[in-house]
Amino acid sequence: MAAFRSVVVLVGPKGSGKTHVGTLINKELGVPFLRVEPIFLENLRKSRLAGTALDEEGYAKVLAEVASVVSHESRVVIESTGASEAFPAFLDALRSSYRVTLVSIRAPPERCLERIRSRDQTLHIPVSDDRVAEINARAAVVRLPWDLEIDNGGPASAEVILDQVRRLLSLPPR
Repeated sequence: MAAFRSVVVLVGPKGSGKTHVGTLINKELGVPFLRVEPIFLENLRKSRLAGTALDEEGYAKVLAEVASVVSHESRVVIESTGASEAFPAFLDALRSSYRVTLVSIRAPPERCLERIRSRDQTLHIPVSDDRVAEINARAAVVRLPWDLEIDNGGPASAEVILDQVRRLLSLPPR
């Protein structure tokens, strides 16, 4: 097991700001951010043709991408709603190979939906408002041993987020 390699998993409802936080960490702290949704989006497009299992195949591809990144970096940040039935097995697979740091990203449901409606839809898996509510209801009850919880309902200021992540990852201030 490569204990010195680590994966930071940002977990929260759709629209809570996981991509925002991951992008901030990448840009300001230099930790690579692997967006998971495009991997699942590509898998969804292919599965419509092939009729494959979306979650398991998607997570297998994410694991391969994580392995690729950590083959030349000491850590990577990824994001997930944590709402999928396949998520616990995915998390176990990560833990079997990496040190996993869990970060909860939270925002009120109405704020999440507002963000979803205003973002570039071509970069995300298309879902109806009802489906967002269903996914986010499941994501809201995910309970894990969080290493950090970020309230991104405001959104939280970049400085506050970065200070919290720096302390969590034991990174020096820039």
